[in-house]
Amino acid sequence: MILNTADIKVLQVWHAFVYMIGNNEYLQTLKIKNMKKLMILSAAALAIFLAMPQFAEATTVQNNITVTQSVKYTEITAATLPEAVTATLTKDFVGYSIDKIFQGDDGTFKLAVRKGTVKSTLLFNTKGELIK
Repeated sequence: MILNTADIKVLQVWHAFVYMIGNNEYLQTLKIKNMKKLMILSAAALAIFLAMPQFAEATTVQNNITVTQSVKYTEITAATLPEAVTATLTKDFVGYSIDKIFQGDDGTFKLAVRKGTVKSTLLFNTKGELIK
């Protein structure tokens, strides 16, 4: 069998590779280098993962909507409350006591009610329907 120079080069490279694999010291060096790279990449990935929420929070655009209330309320007595609102209160809000009653200039009624220690605000229209 006659070998040309290309075949000889391949054999030399193969011989060097087999020698390096057989050399345990080379393998240990190769493992250490790869482990160092793996640790550095893991630390970088962790740093990026932990920093992402901060970047997202910094770039979040907040749309604040301000609503101005143009309805003016005046305090009234329970006697001037419409019968439809009184009927809804007695039917749906049993056990609630009325602290204050307000009538808005748009015809709505705002009631500050309480059941035990829990305070709430109810908003009714003139038909006795609960708005809020």
